[in-house]
Amino acid sequence: MNDSLTRALDLTRALEDAVSQQDWPRASAIVEERSPLLMSLGPQQTPDALEKIRAIQQIDAGITVQARAGMDRLSERHGDALRRIKSVSLYHTTGML
Repeated sequence: MNDSLTRALDLTRALEDAVSQQDWPRASAIVEERSPLLMSLGPQQTPDALEKIRAIQQIDAGITVQARAGMDRLSERHGDALRRIKSVSLYHTTGML
């Protein structure tokens, strides 16, 4: 069990790196590998295991903040692109009058 938790912590650090680089495909693959390891944890854990779990939780909190910021930037870019498309369409429509 401790090997699984150590692997989960290593994957969490790799996930943090992927998110910081905005490498979403890699981040997704890491999450898929890590999830079963975390889901297999039982309720009773050693103090060492609890320390690793807390480290994972702390890193995950930072990842969540970074992912939300990335989503906000992506949404903003998408909105900007839609406004540009609308402007071009209006320009073309006006030119046809």
